[in-house]
Amino acid sequence: MGAQWATAHGYREIGRRIQAAIDLERFDPPRWEERADAARRRGIRLASLDELRGSRDAAAFEALLHEIYEVEAEAWEDVPIATPTAHWGFDAFRRLLLEQPGNAPDLDLVAFDGDTVAGFTSSFRSRGGWKGGTGFTGVRRAYRGQGIAFAVKVRALARAKASGVRWMLTTNDEPNKAMRAVNHALGYEPLPATVQLEKTL
Repeated sequence: MGAQWATAHGYREIGRRIQAAIDLERFDPPRWEERADAARRRGIRLASLDELRGSRDAAAFEALLHEIYEVEAEAWEDVPIATPTAHWGFDAFRRLLLEQPGNAPDLDLVAFDGDTVAGFTSSFRSRGGWKGGTGFTGVRRAYRGQGIAFAVKVRALARAKASGVRWMLTTNDEPNKAMRAVNHALGYEPLPATVQLEKTL
């Protein structure tokens, strides 16, 4: 009904955002172990943000955050969305990653090739801890196609399940078929889409 009204009043659909959820009680990490381990066999190692923070002094950790931010900025440019937006500044990125309620640094995973950050995924938890979600997953262009995004997603889901999270959510724009395919393979079920409308004034 709402879409019909909007169309009749000059709005047109320009895109859809699709949220999906996975029931972690049904998620079986060992099932995905071999595929998720492909990146490690190529020399990629994973570490959580809380582990990395505990093993570095403040200056080194801040430098690492800047490198993760650069990875996100590069990936941000390539995410297919209906309404492209400028990437936020580093200060906003840092606050979202470290200072917001629901931050989950034990589920934020960084993929390294040697000392180079190749990719990462960020996550969040609800206040009660039983529900969480993915904030952003990105991989440097030079490292795509090596299974890194899949690896960090699987490890984050496994960690979330082990910590008592029941449901994990994620949101992707409809054209982002690559990430939506990864999510579908892992067992995410789509929820009703958010339809984006635009009207020329």
